[in-house]
Amino acid sequence: MVDKSINLLDELDNLSKVHWLEREDIDNIMLDFATQIVASLKIERVSVWLYNQDRTSLVSMGEYDIRTRELKKDSVLLKSDYPIYFKALETNKIILAENIHNNRATKELSIPYAKPLQVESLMDIPIRIAGEVIGVLCFEKVGAKRRFNSKEQSFALSVSFVLASTLEARHRRAAQHKLDKALLEKDLLIKEINHRVKNSFAILVSLLRISKNRGKTDNPSVLMEEYEQRIMSMIKIHDMLDLSQNHTNINLSEYLHELVKEFKRAHPSIENGIVEHIDIVNNYLTTREAMHIGLIVTEIFLNSIKYGLPGNSDYKLFVRLHQANDHSIHIRIGDNGKGFDFNEKLKITTLGIHLIKDLAEGMELLVSYPTKTENMYAFTLPANKKAD
Repeated sequence: MVDKSINLLDELDNLSKVHWLEREDIDNIMLDFATQIVASLKIERVSVWLYNQDRTSLVSMGEYDIRTRELKKDSVLLKSDYPIYFKALETNKIILAENIHNNRATKELSIPYAKPLQVESLMDIPIRIAGEVIGVLCFEKVGAKRRFNSKEQSFALSVSFVLASTLEARHRRAAQHKLDKALLEKDLLIKEINHRVKNSFAILVSLLRISKNRGKTDNPSVLMEEYEQRIMSMIKIHDMLDLSQNHTNINLSEYLHELVKEFKRAHPSIENGIVEHIDIVNNYLTTREAMHIGLIVTEIFLNSIKYGLPGNSDYKLFVRLHQANDHSIHIRIGDNGKGFDFNEKLKITTLGIHLIKDLAEGMELLVSYPTKTENMYAFTLPANKKAD
């Protein structure tokens, strides 16, 4: 079976990547091949055409004309212009046209192709790989009509078999190269997933240890709810990486939106109080950076529920993200509750405040912490960082 994702035309132009032959070598081989063919069959033109990737046209990989002794290539025949001829290629073992201008299979070629080149007769052999037509080998007589006899037909068919075998070998090499590349990418992806999982567990264990040393809550349900939110921020990273194409980077806008959506799901009673203004920015985070950002945002959310919500009948939690003119990214998260002195809170052995500060410093973010007059965190990420 032919791998439809492999474009033989492109492969012939990129031989040097997996084979010692350069495209110039291929052209020289084609030229030598063509000169011998025209001499053997006493014709003026021979050419090889291959289907493009979507099979809407034939593109020449070589057209030799003895009158100019030059090899032309990259001409195009559109299927939409020659539907009968293209159908004939699919249904015939060989196309013989003693008079190209009135033969049913070839008369579409008369005015746009044959007359400018003075072609009167042709013998076309569809090239097949695994039973599927992938192109055509053309033998053309110029200036006079020609009936190709059975020996000439057998010779032409033999030449087409050799050419088909050569192209099939090239196709197999390309398929193997593609398979080897896919296996390597799969191996790297598995290693990346293992690395991610290990990091997630390592962070979780660290959080549990910190919580044991600093946490003061005596309510197991509150502790479990907080860890559920932290774990969900990690799970979102894995979910988004699995859905992405590169498997290694997270779009910041999408990730922050998913965190807000998850927080709303976990706290439906305050869903309408969460005000989200997240601009779409082409900024990507590594898995480590995403883990840090996710935990920072989660801790701010949890602290807001714990301290900003009680007694606040008009509770609002604001989440904003935008990109500045210098391409730096700005995140602001906070609520309309009573402000507090962040540095004073650091003196108290609570997990959330210390975790926010440690993670922000680990990412070397420019940070503005809450004050007694404004309960708002502001983080600045450096200039735009796109996906690898």
